[in-house]
Amino acid sequence: MTAGLKIAVIGGGSSYTPEIVEGFIRNYEQMPIRELWFVDIEEGKHKLEIVGNLAKRMVKESGLPIEVHLTLDRRQAIAGADFVTTQMR
Repeated sequence: MTAGLKIAVIGGGSSYTPEIVEGFIRNYEQMPIRELWFVDIEEGKHKLEIVGNLAKRMVKESGLPIEVHLTLDRRQAIAGADFVTTQMR
């Protein structure tokens, strides 16, 4: 297994998600993340794509080796996760 954490965010299409991504980027040295998984429900798919693609751009710009995944399959997102968190409004 590759070093680093897998984090799953339930409700990843939330407009608050970019803030958590910014926090993960700023604190990468203390909490090295290998994978970020954003999951939402079918009704939130459009928002998940918009917010998730912004998160991907943020991570790419940071230059950190974090993989960002978007899914509607919560079981896939949480499988093997070190931490699971939620975002909701």
